This record gives sequence, C-alpha cells and structure tokens, in this order.
Amino acid sequence: MSPEPLFLKPRGAAELVPWEEIAVDAPEVGPGTPLGDAQFVALDVETTGNAPFLVLEIGAERFRLDGTLSFFDTLVDCRAPINPYARKRHHIDRSMLIGAPEFKDARRAFLRFAQGAVLVEHSHDAFDTWLVGRGLESPLEHPIIDTTALARLVLDLPKGQTPGLARLVEELAVDITPAHAALDDARATAMVFRELIRRAREMLGWAVVGDVLSALPRPVVDRTPPSRRGSAAAASQSPDARGRTAPPRSAAPPATPRATSRAPSGRRGRSSRRRRSGSSGSPGGSRA
Repeated sequence: MSPEPLFLKPRGAAELVPWEEIAVDAPEVGPGTPLGDAQFVALDVETTGNAPFLVLEIGAERFRLDGTLSFFDTLVDCRAPINPYARKRHHIDRSMLIGAPEFKDARRAFLRFAQGAVLVEHSHDAFDTWLVGRGLESPLEHPIIDTTALARLVLDLPKGQTPGLARLVEELAVDITPAHAALDDARATAMVFRELIRRAREMLGWAVVGDVLSALPRPVVDRTPPSRRGSAAAASQSPDARGRTAPPRSAAPPATPRATSRAPSGRRGRSSRRRRSGSSGSPGGSRA
C-alpha cells in the first residue's frame, strides 16, 4: 500500500501543494565523502516565540557546494498562542496556518527530504535541529554543522562570539538578503555555508566531510530527559506542553525541476529568533 499523500502549505500559497518526495541520487554522506560530492540540507524554522517554542514554519534547501538541488517550504498548523513580538518579526498569523499540515506530517516530509544529507544550521545551540527532532523515539543521527562555529573558525572571530546571519551575509559579500522567513533564511544559511567552506578548503586544505566534522563540535540535539525518551512526537508539538521542554542554554533563483515548492518570493520580514541578531541568552527567556 502506498503511503498517504502529504500536502504542504508554503508561505504565501493560496492552497495546499502536494509534496513529491525527491529521489536521493547519492549515497548517504559519511566522513570520507568528498566535500564536492556531499549533499547538505540547510534548515531554518520559525516558532511561536513562547516556551516550549512550537514550530510554525519549516524551510530548507538541499544543495551541493556547486548549487541548489531542491527547496522545502511549509507552514505548520499550530494552535498554540503566537507571541506578539515573534509575530511582528516573522509575520506569521493564525489565518496563514489554516489548512497547513500538522507538525508530525510536516516533520515526516522534512526528514525524508533531508535523508542522507548533512544538516546545516545557523544557531549556536542547534535550536532548529532540536525542535525538529524533539519527541522522536531516537535522536537525529545526521551529521550537523553549525555555521556560527564554522564562521568563528574560518573568519577567526573571538571565542564565544555568535555572529548573526545578516552579519555573515554582509561580511562574506553573499548575494542574498535574509528575509527572516524560514525558507529565505535557510537559503541564506546555505550560501553562507558554501562561502565559508570555499575559504576553508583554501586556508585549511579541507577535502572531505570528516575534515569539517572533526574541526567543529557536533551540537547536542538529544536533550530529552531519560524518563521521557520515546514519547510520542505529537505530544512534543502539543499546546499543552510546558516550558520545561525548552532546550538548555547552550533575490531567489528559479526553482529547479526537482524543487518541492515554488521559488521563494522577495518577501521581507523579521525573524522570530533572537539568534539572528547575533545576541545570546537563554531560550527560556525572550526567544521571540
């Protein structure tokens, strides 16, 4: 029996879009995979801005160093209140979520989209990756690269500094403007990553994925207390979840024929996440 079809709701879409799974045409990435052959998925999410920070939008770009392979873009049906400050930044309101897939379905599609790839995220605490993996019976096993740590190494920034995405876009002269929406910021993250890796290959002689992974600490993504591991994924996205589930401190190209959603628009907004300003602090506070 074929699996039940999934429908996504990209931001700005008037109606649901059937999601078509991409046939991964490369073996699963490992430490010995040449960087030029590896596939990566840059991930970004927008949230309610209130603990336990439920997901409102997932955006991602699957790519190689030489270019984009596909996009993933969907709003998420979340019935929890949206922090007013977060709403002003990411411009997601309740009406936009009507008809969007539930988190469990959106996540199921995303995990299939990201199969066999290295996850790339711009966050010093892997917050987005943690949100996507929260409630799974086993933690995500993808290699994970944090572009803030990568930037500190490649650009020789002061230890402990968390550079914002907009700052890196400007410093690296990347031809994109972060729009503070999930897909747009995922695309900006992918472009920043490509430029940082290009410089690292020249400066440090990196040749394979393992060179990157050995130079950067893998962010902690399994933060579930032992007594609660194996809980249902739906519960992790429930409006009844409490703040204790929050983690500890710690101009678009045309879509390719394989794209899972239409090419992103030129929208502009602001992020729901304080990390993009380059500041730091506990996610249990004002993480809008």
